[in-house]
Amino acid sequence: MSLGQKIRELRIVKGLTQSDLGSGLVTPSMISQIESDKANPSYKVLEAIAEKLETPLEFFLTDIQTQLEQTSAHKVAKALLSSANYERAYGLLESLLQKPSQSLNIVDVMSDLGECYLHLGRYEEAVEQFEKVLEIAKTKENPTAALQALNKLGVIEQRRQKYHLAIYHWRKAYEQFDLLLQPEPFLQSQILTNLGTIHYQLGEFQEALNYYETAYKFLAKSSHFEQIGFTYIGLGLSYKRMKEYEKASEYSQYAIAIFESLKNIKLAIDVKKNYGILKSEEGQFEAAHELFLGCIEEYEKHNYTLDAGSVYGEIARLHVKEQRFDDCKLTCQKALATIPATSLEAAPILRTLAIAEDKLGQRDRAIATMERSIEIFKEHRLLSDLAETYSLLANLYQQDENFAKANESLLNMKDALNENLKERGIIL
Repeated sequence: MSLGQKIRELRIVKGLTQSDLGSGLVTPSMISQIESDKANPSYKVLEAIAEKLETPLEFFLTDIQTQLEQTSAHKVAKALLSSANYERAYGLLESLLQKPSQSLNIVDVMSDLGECYLHLGRYEEAVEQFEKVLEIAKTKENPTAALQALNKLGVIEQRRQKYHLAIYHWRKAYEQFDLLLQPEPFLQSQILTNLGTIHYQLGEFQEALNYYETAYKFLAKSSHFEQIGFTYIGLGLSYKRMKEYEKASEYSQYAIAIFESLKNIKLAIDVKKNYGILKSEEGQFEAAHELFLGCIEEYEKHNYTLDAGSVYGEIARLHVKEQRFDDCKLTCQKALATIPATSLEAAPILRTLAIAEDKLGQRDRAIATMERSIEIFKEHRLLSDLAETYSLLANLYQQDENFAKANESLLNMKDALNENLKERGIIL
């Protein structure tokens, strides 16, 4: 029994009204809040209430102490969560849920615990927590909590590469926007941006663009600048895919300006890299090359070695477009010297290197390099990239007149494409 419930029960037994109990102490409204555990009385008020109810003060102190301790513990857990100390935070949150006090915000604690599980890769446990939050939110008619839970369920499925389930959760959230008692521009734009991002990843660029544009409408009059920056990134990438290069360039520059103003150095450089890729696709190779060199310098300055290596890979692709295959090979080798040989970042660089080696008449070496790229894409289950790389390998074997191997590569390409469609929920 909570502190408020004890006070109410004793008041009724004594035949007192809330006005009687609060007389000379606090308003009847405050007594009502105390009894419903929406407010905690001060020590002096609790002492006076105990005297009026002819009950030892100690009878109430154990309850208020528990409530205060749990509230403080939750604050500590939130601090650990915000500092990414998930291992310590989740243990504290689990203990709070074992015997929660009436004043504890259960939905908030469950959401924080689900967040910990998500970051620790314990996805099944994270799903369990957010589904509980969703159920409570529906029962208590709390649409904001429901949207937050659906958003996180989508994030979990995206992490697990179950894209059709992620889309299901985010679309379900989108359909419930009208239930909100008041607009939640940050949360609503997050859900829309997530939908835009996943449709972009699936190659559905027009649909992605529609979601990004709707997200921006929610943010247009807000001060959530970082979220606006993420939306600008999505708009820039989508317009690039739609070959609307002027708009793509405009939104990329907006994103750079926002992240630089927010001192988010890493994101600002990331956007510059994407801007360089855009210039490359427009055929502005010199401008792209200059942007890439600037990105490398900034990444290396801030010790983002893997990112610097990936930009060398972009420069290598520029050299392929310019048919400068010797330069491409040297740049790929320079990139691979800065990143682990089996890392995900190495795979596209190896693929580019294989193309250069083939053009330089080194077909056996090109085949071996392309196969190394395939192994990494396969390990990381990047099925779209895997299918594309199998296609390139098939061409190499065909040119080498090894038709059995070429056919085998094409069959592997088909399997990767089918698996990709299954994960996207397009085929069963």
